[in-house]
Amino acid sequence: MFDYIRLQIIYPCNAQCAWCATHRKNPWFGELYKEGVAERIHQFYIQVIRHFRPQQVFISGGEPLLYPEIARFLNDIKDNVVQINLFTSYQFSETARERIPFQAMPLDQILFCHTPIFFERHRWHELTGGFPFDLYVKNIRAMGKMSVQKRFKFIINHESLVEEIQNFQDLVEPDRSFEFGLKVINDQGGGLNADIISKSKALTNERVQSLDRLLSDAGWGKISYKIGSAAIMASLLGDGDVTRCTYRQQPTELRFALYRADAHKQILKYRYCPYFPSDFGYRFHIGRDMLDKLERNYYRGNFRDRCQDCRFLQYVNVA
Repeated sequence: MFDYIRLQIIYPCNAQCAWCATHRKNPWFGELYKEGVAERIHQFYIQVIRHFRPQQVFISGGEPLLYPEIARFLNDIKDNVVQINLFTSYQFSETARERIPFQAMPLDQILFCHTPIFFERHRWHELTGGFPFDLYVKNIRAMGKMSVQKRFKFIINHESLVEEIQNFQDLVEPDRSFEFGLKVINDQGGGLNADIISKSKALTNERVQSLDRLLSDAGWGKISYKIGSAAIMASLLGDGDVTRCTYRQQPTELRFALYRADAHKQILKYRYCPYFPSDFGYRFHIGRDMLDKLERNYYRGNFRDRCQDCRFLQYVNVA
């Protein structure tokens, strides 16, 4: 039914990215892992994937690659999905990277996903709490030599986008196992990115209309790329007509995030579109609710009533 399922591995994240609040949950995630609660949630994910058999699964965290049972988890889902998109920050020590059990993973089905916060040394240090830029690049280069696909999604809002792409190509020297993508910043809750969106709105709208020229200026011609969220946004520009959005027309994506959990109960928040306001979502009680609830709410739920609050509409000039 759902082509894409996105889930959240419950394990701490090493990264301290300024635009992400996940690392603030590290103490909680660590406690849930030690108490075995995270394992119950991860087993539920496996159940969902076996039930819906999506084309693609997107796995975020925490930092999935540092989750000690990641290889087992991936092997438990591989027969029920075509592609596994594994998000990583590339922010870990060389020792930690060498301990990642890549050889035990179904690498032929995996694609490593990453969005560079800023591929520029000084801005990188400001936005990551000082994680060494050289080590970040070294991790990318080391994993870039693996026989697995990699996707890097650069941010259209950045004035220095072309320079960032060129810098990436100079320092990383990507081969054809690298796939580039483009995305726009969305407000991740609490107005976290509202100022950036406001300041970059005009530039972003202009670029979305001329992506091929933008990539040509960056010398991107020899590497494959996916448009990503920029293409979805393009369909809303001008009149802000949300009825054309693919997420409301057919069951495309099912996204899970942890809402509340302890040893006695585990509750996930789920939704059908990545661009809903962060406060919106249905709740699923693991061990109590039936899986058909996930299907039923797509057709009968009121989530389409919130489409006028779409995060992309912050970019649209609606009269």
